[in-house]
Amino acid sequence: MNTPAPTRHDVLILGAGMSGLAMAMALQRAGRHDFLIVDKSAGLGGTWWDNRYPGACVDVPAPLYSFSCAPHPGWQRRFAAAPEILAYMQGLASRHGLARHLRLGTAVRAANFDENRGRWLITLDSDEVIDARFFVCSTGPLSVPRWPAIEGLDSFAGPRLHSARWDNTVDMAGRRVGVIGTGSTASQLVPELAKQAARLTVFQRTPNWVLPRFDRAYGALDRLLFHVPGWNRVVRAFWAATSESFRRGFEPGSQAQGRLTALARGHMRRQLRGDEALRQQLQPTYPIGCKRIVFSNDYLRAFTQPQVQLETKAITRITATGVQLADGSEHPLDVLVCATGFDVQHSVSVPITGRGGALLQAQWADGAMAHLGTTVAGFPNLFLMLGPNTATGHTSTLLFIEPQLRFALRAMQLLDKRGSRWLDVRADTMQAFNDELQQRLQGSVWMQCRSWYRADNGRNVAIWPGYTPEYRRRLAQVDFEREFVFG
Repeated sequence: MNTPAPTRHDVLILGAGMSGLAMAMALQRAGRHDFLIVDKSAGLGGTWWDNRYPGACVDVPAPLYSFSCAPHPGWQRRFAAAPEILAYMQGLASRHGLARHLRLGTAVRAANFDENRGRWLITLDSDEVIDARFFVCSTGPLSVPRWPAIEGLDSFAGPRLHSARWDNTVDMAGRRVGVIGTGSTASQLVPELAKQAARLTVFQRTPNWVLPRFDRAYGALDRLLFHVPGWNRVVRAFWAATSESFRRGFEPGSQAQGRLTALARGHMRRQLRGDEALRQQLQPTYPIGCKRIVFSNDYLRAFTQPQVQLETKAITRITATGVQLADGSEHPLDVLVCATGFDVQHSVSVPITGRGGALLQAQWADGAMAHLGTTVAGFPNLFLMLGPNTATGHTSTLLFIEPQLRFALRAMQLLDKRGSRWLDVRADTMQAFNDELQQRLQGSVWMQCRSWYRADNGRNVAIWPGYTPEYRRRLAQVDFEREFVFG
């Protein structure tokens, strides 16, 4: 049997979400049109294709959640809903003619670097092999759903949903619904489910700090201004500066943190209408900012409704008919919803093999690590979008994606200029950066509680410890000749 020759491309992009779309457009602007985007989902959108649960929306202002090169004059609200964001992305893909570059409904089975030729051999689930000079992994940290590790989860007899794999055919009306999780997703989902369910029980392990979401609808004047040349840049710059100012509230012991805490406590008092017992259950004991802050005007208030119950006792197991608690009691349920987020520690699920047979997943066994969240020693011509330690709790991910794009394009252009086959960040450079990173994180607010920012061993694999301009500056100042090796 003859094996078909690999299909050759300059760049293969894994993931058709925000970062994959941004990379594709950046390649086009740089005159690099030989690229392929592969995504296992049936449609473009990444997180915004997957997260179709009721109430899904972005938690940063929409002008900051659009690309600097592609402002969107049609936002309906300051905090855009998921369908609106997805439509924005699909519109960009259409205008840039990306359909011919897209391979949807296709998973990558493995990626192997051929050091002699300086190219990646990427095997698809169809057995087709893509031979690419550059491999861009833009799956992001929020792509692999994390189900709760609770005994008996698979034994539940009714519909069992994860928020990132929502099934709109499941009717919640008049049913007993249970939600495990109380993070950002749950804060959007719970108020919507409360409108439908006969009984809604929310199982809370740890409460979250909740701040008001200063949302509003955009009117005709807003949309008129969005068409004024330069106005979008002004609005985007305003929200970028505002988010950096908000970041000051994460500094332990600072006046800004005190003001942020007071704002959250005041919001809780107003939402809970003086219910002291409920306030005690929903009041976090860790410093604000340690977990991702929830922005909501209706989440806390939902618990004051008679059909909504907050359950804080530990779950021991899931049964066929409900959730059993540590005291032996059981909550009977018709539908179980898991709003338990993503497996950030194992967000790159594709086996990736670099120089000398090194396996990325084995190298990350004690926690993911990269240089500036973008390159990994031993894996030449591989660029991670939103890799380890590029998450923040205060601003838009797009402000981190865009400098990563510029960095990757600089690297590609440098290889073209030098005539080299590949470039690879030096191991000592990556180690020195990560030693500095972890030292800065020690004693920070992000190390003062348990959260998805941290690996099982406690190491923080998600958060960037500084402000956004520092990250942008450090990527721009990378000295390839000193910090990388070439082959």
